[in-house]
Amino acid sequence: MAATPKARLTKATKFAHHGYHAAVSGGGTVDVCGNCGAPLNLNEDGECRWCRSKIRARRAPSRGRSGGRPGISWRWNWRIAAIAAIAVGLAAGLGIGISSYVGSHQSGPPTATASGLSGAGQAVAPGSTDLQALRQDFGPWRQLTGRLTDGPALLLLDSGDAYASERWTVPSTAAGWAQDLGGNVTSVVDSGDYATIADADGIDYTVGINQAFVISSNPGTVLLIRPNSAVMSMSLAQATAVRQPLAR
Repeated sequence: MAATPKARLTKATKFAHHGYHAAVSGGGTVDVCGNCGAPLNLNEDGECRWCRSKIRARRAPSRGRSGGRPGISWRWNWRIAAIAAIAVGLAAGLGIGISSYVGSHQSGPPTATASGLSGAGQAVAPGSTDLQALRQDFGPWRQLTGRLTDGPALLLLDSGDAYASERWTVPSTAAGWAQDLGGNVTSVVDSGDYATIADADGIDYTVGINQAFVISSNPGTVLLIRPNSAVMSMSLAQATAVRQPLAR
């Protein structure tokens, strides 16, 4: 005996509610009935051919390749991208901060400033030679001509030229003078108030007796000729400590 339409509807509905699932391959999706879950098949009246309900089509949710919750992959990708962007920003800010701190605290030679070599007590630039320090500490200087010695000013003998300090003298009576054993002066010819000397390079100069002088080839030593032609010396540091201003 043929089943009545009511019986067919009951069987279809029962079938739809007992776990019917459309087969989906390759991650695709199919339209299903929103009431019974069966594959969507509507008649002319817009009713599901299985449960006879007027329904709207809905799309079965698709699962990712891993079978997890829908959409989990893109949500995690968004979170990872956001975290990475924040981390990059923090690292860049930290790098700039460290660079600024190191740059502001980095040690190094001070910036050179233009200054004359004429004043006493001026700071000597780092890296200056002893001769530059002497010129700066005992300047200003005046070049001498002929046999002038401008005593008792400190003399600087440099490559055949003589220069007299316009401000400082190193007294012959100061403590610290001792016989020079360094061979800075190779010969002395005493002629009363003056002496003609020769330095280690054989260059001749005229200096006053008991007048302090420095040879540029050895700027760390201050020299002096005694009346008996004895060559005396003291270190530049000692001479700086006992020097006196010239009385003009």
